Amino acid sequence: MQSWIICDGDIDPEWIESLNSVLDDNHLLTLPTGERISFGNNVNFIFETADLQYASPATVSRMGMIFLNNEDLPIQSIVKKWLSRIQEAKLMETFMENYFYSALEIVLQYE
Repeated sequence: MQSWIICDGDIDPEWIESLNSVLDDNHLLTLPTGERISFGNNVNFIFETADLQYASPATVSRMGMIFLNNEDLPIQSIVKKWLSRIQEAKLMETFMENYFYSALEIVLQYE
């Protein structure tokens, strides 16, 4: 069974180097304390970040990169796909139209 670990946010130079060994074939995370955590081959990491400013070439070379921007993949497409998989889609669709997209537009104005 596949497992996914999703890390959402900026890449921090303090901890990203610790992940390099996890992203290698040995799947072994070494913490700053010296403790080691082994992950199986069924564990996958996904990083969602705005940029790679603090990622070293060693980290970037261990990952597959997918670049998405708002013009190519609008949030409405992602939400529509998600709604197609849930039972209360009609109720959620109304909520998204009435509140979510409006709130998102306000948030995006301040970026």
